[in-house]
Amino acid sequence: MKRVTMRNVAERAGVSNATVSHVINDTRFVEDATKERVREAIRHLGYRPNVAARSLTTQRTRIIGLIVSDVTNTFFAEIMRGIEDVLIANGYSLMLCNTNEVLEREEYYIDILLRQGVDGIIAAATSQNWDVLNEAAKLNIPIVMLDRTFADAPSPYVGVDNRHSAYLGARHLIERGYADIGILAGFQRLSTMRDRLAGYEDALTAADLPLREEWRISSPLSIPDGKQAMQALMKQAKRPRAVFVCNNLLSLGALMGIQELGLSCPDDVAVVGFDDHPWAQVSNPPLTVLRQPTYAIGETAAHKVLKALNEDGAVIPSALFNCQLIVRDST
Repeated sequence: MKRVTMRNVAERAGVSNATVSHVINDTRFVEDATKERVREAIRHLGYRPNVAARSLTTQRTRIIGLIVSDVTNTFFAEIMRGIEDVLIANGYSLMLCNTNEVLEREEYYIDILLRQGVDGIIAAATSQNWDVLNEAAKLNIPIVMLDRTFADAPSPYVGVDNRHSAYLGARHLIERGYADIGILAGFQRLSTMRDRLAGYEDALTAADLPLREEWRISSPLSIPDGKQAMQALMKQAKRPRAVFVCNNLLSLGALMGIQELGLSCPDDVAVVGFDDHPWAQVSNPPLTVLRQPTYAIGETAAHKVLKALNEDGAVIPSALFNCQLIVRDST
C-alpha cells in the first residue's frame, strides 16, 4: 500500500504543501475554512505526519522522557498516570525509561533521551549528581526532578516533605506507647531515604528515646530485601517493639518476614509504612501508612516541564506536598 504524503493531502485540499504544514504544526495563521479542508483531507486519506520531519520544522518532538527506578512499583505507576494524562491533553507523548536503580542504566537512558531530542525530562534520579544537567541546559532541555533530588540541584523538584512525613509516622508510634522503635531505612544514597531516616531520628530525639544503630537496617528497595531486613531486626537478642519502614516494597516484605518468623503484628511488633497502595488495606493486618498524593505529584511534574517549555525563561519553583497518616491495624 502506497504511503500517503503531505503532497497528497495538499492536492486533495487544493492548497500548498506549506499550508498543510502550517495547519499540522500550528506555525502560522490559516483561515478556518482552509484549516477544515486540510483536516478533512487528512481524515479522508488517513495521513499521519512524520514526527521526525515535523521536528525539523518546529524544533520540537513533542516527546517528554520519564526516568523511574522501578516500573513494577505501583507508586511510580500512579505517578506516571498523572504525568501521562497531562501530556496527552497537551499533545505530548511519553517515553518511559526504567533504571531498576542501576546507575549505568540511568546513564544509558539519559544519553538516549538527549540523542532522541526529547523536549523535556522528568526524572526520579538514582544517582546523587547529574552531570548531564549541564549538557541538557546547553541543549535548552528542561529537567524536573521527581520524588528524589540532590543538594544544589538547579532543576525544580516535585515530591513530598519526606523528613516531616517520616517524623509524623515515627511520632505516631511513640504516641501509641512504643519506645523501642527500629527502622528499615532503604538506600541511603537516595535523598528520599536520607530524609525519612532524618525524620525518624527527629521524632525519637524529641521524645528522648535512644537511636540504636543496630536497629537501623539499610538495604535495596525490594520485597525480598524488606523481608530479610525485618527478620534481621526480629532475630536480635533485644529486638524493637515497633518498626518504621521507609518504602512500600520494604513494607510488604517486612510483613512477610514477620509472618515467616511466626510473629504477630502488632502484638509482637508494630509497623508503620511509607506509601499507601491497595494491598496495604487488605494485608494481614491492614497497614498503617503515610499516603503520598502520587497522582497529583505526577500531574504537577508534567505541568512544570510544559511550563518550562512554553514560557521561555520562566522561573519554575519546586512543589512540596504533605503526606497523610492513615491509621490501620498494624499499630
